[in-house]
Amino acid sequence: MKKVISLVLVFALAFSMVSMSASATVKTECQGDCDTCPAIVVPGIGQSNVWALDKNGDYLLDADGERISAFPAVLNVGSIVLKAIFPVLLTLFFQADIGLSDALCSVLMDAFEVNLCDETTGKNTGNLEVEKYLKSVAECSDYEKEQIYDNIPLIDFAKQAGEDHLYYFAYNSFSNLDNTVAELYDFIQMVLEETGHDKVNIVPISMGGSIADALLEYHPDVMDKLEKVVYIVPALNGSSIVGDLFRKDFAFFDTNFLYNGFLEALMDEEEARMIEVIARIIPDQVLTKALHKVADCLVEDIAANITSLWGLCPKEDYPAASQALLANKPGIKEQTDRFYQAQVDAHANIQTLIDKGVEVYNIVDYDVPLYLIGNSWNNDNADGVIHLSSTAMGVKSALVGETLGDDYVQANTSPNCSDRSHNHLSPDGVVDASTGLLPDHTFYFDGQGHEQTARNDAIIALATRLLATDDIKDVYSVADFPQFSGRRDPRSLNNHYIPEAKAVDTSTLSEEDAKELAEALAEAEAFVANKACYDGQQKEVEDRLIGILVKIGVREAEVPEEPSTFFTNLSLWLFDNYGPNGFSEMPFLTIVNLFKAIGSLFGIK
Repeated sequence: MKKVISLVLVFALAFSMVSMSASATVKTECQGDCDTCPAIVVPGIGQSNVWALDKNGDYLLDADGERISAFPAVLNVGSIVLKAIFPVLLTLFFQADIGLSDALCSVLMDAFEVNLCDETTGKNTGNLEVEKYLKSVAECSDYEKEQIYDNIPLIDFAKQAGEDHLYYFAYNSFSNLDNTVAELYDFIQMVLEETGHDKVNIVPISMGGSIADALLEYHPDVMDKLEKVVYIVPALNGSSIVGDLFRKDFAFFDTNFLYNGFLEALMDEEEARMIEVIARIIPDQVLTKALHKVADCLVEDIAANITSLWGLCPKEDYPAASQALLANKPGIKEQTDRFYQAQVDAHANIQTLIDKGVEVYNIVDYDVPLYLIGNSWNNDNADGVIHLSSTAMGVKSALVGETLGDDYVQANTSPNCSDRSHNHLSPDGVVDASTGLLPDHTFYFDGQGHEQTARNDAIIALATRLLATDDIKDVYSVADFPQFSGRRDPRSLNNHYIPEAKAVDTSTLSEEDAKELAEALAEAEAFVANKACYDGQQKEVEDRLIGILVKIGVREAEVPEEPSTFFTNLSLWLFDNYGPNGFSEMPFLTIVNLFKAIGSLFGIK
């Protein structure tokens, strides 16, 4: 009997120690006993700090002693000059490619060295360090919190749920996708253990959407650990830009477009035109050859080995692109084929989430054309970076600048609309939300650019409310968050114009000006308070308030600088008269054109 009692005591002691140990790992104030599940942000491309290291594992530092980011590449100006100066001079002197293409490829490989991946395994070979936060925001330093909130300012969620309920999954955007997905899976297990909750919420943003695709496909058991999924501009079917990259379908290969339109879509026009003029120092054929060779290097030797980038290749482009680039890289192709299947299954996996009772919401931007890098830039509506049918789960829409037509009738093809009488057509006639997978749970923001999404306070407030409360069940729940709203970033109103207006001593104003100031101020405050708006409304509100502030002398009228047009006019003249040809080709063309002009005088063609 004593032995039995002893054994019971031993087991009881052991059980109590295990229980104490388990409870000791729970770090939340609620000990897992609250209504709000912890939220894990899975950020987008470039939204994690990745630092370049030297061969000894120490941080590379710039001239100011600051750490050098490894994203997207590390540029060493001195090295670039040393490698390129002589080939450039020889090419200019002989007007032929004398090592220029090879030098440019060498410079490119050096710049991306830190992010290179092995062509057999797809794993990083460069020296870098990902700044990871293997803890809740509550345990992060002030510096770490600043980094996190700058990328996704869920400060109100942290205030409501507690910073011990907010986590940020940092990763290298140019890395091995399989490894990243495995790390995310482990990260979720860590959060469950640390918070004491049975389930978590995840917030996949942009590239995080492709990682979520893989997570649901590779680890379907994780579905039972999810309470809510709040997608924000997710790349659920990649980006057409990356599809063009892997297909080498670059817009700048057409030198007629390169010299008249390509650069202007990416930068200030006068700067773009200056580059166009300078580029004519190189003959057209030499420049074309160099561009093709550099593109081959970028795609075949760099991008093709980065499996996380393949995660951004649309499924429609993948079969042909992978066959062309990965036929001799079976180790990588095995991984990317697996992810391709995850893309194919993405909507079915999301539907499985819904069927399991997981609340799935989607927040997307639209009506901003893709960056004009590849030729498919206007094959779909977009947010500047990702095409809309990718972010909005197969939705049908008109091209940017067009509508579906006055007589268009919504298709109602989604299986997830709770009421077929719902009107899911956007007010501007651009989007038929009834064709997306989640017509009742997808919120659209007109004119909002992808890269400014986090600065839209309505989007952040919507995400916060979805994560922290249960009062938004669909796009009809709250007037402040309708299905279709517009672009906004009220920081200037909050930080400048409204405070300035409030500080005015209205007793010094005429009755007319005091009335206009009061009305303009009230309109601005109402705009800030009410999150729903239409695209362009903020500018109207700001212009009115600025107008009266200028009139009463609080602000000076902004006088726009007269833009310089020298290079613009010169570039346009050169293009009109010489097309994409370089300066060395112009004398001959001038003579040819002269003879043509003389011939035309005598009726000779």
